[in-house]
Amino acid sequence: MYRGDALSLITGRYIYGDFVSGRIWALAPDGSTNELILESRLSIASFGVDASNELYVCAFDGVIYKFVETTN
Repeated sequence: MYRGDALSLITGRYIYGDFVSGRIWALAPDGSTNELILESRLSIASFGVDASNELYVCAFDGVIYKFVETTN
């Protein structure tokens, strides 16, 4: 569950991803919404958080990526 401050749109949601497609979703705790938040195209190995509860994804390309909120 994301508990950081930087990504307001996913606060309080469970974050999970698919190894093959690289898609990452945010699921509401009550299951009412399940939203695709990113098509990363990464081979996702794991997720992690830092001391501030900010979210990272580890990929099989050997890189750890930090999630950041972007605007379109």
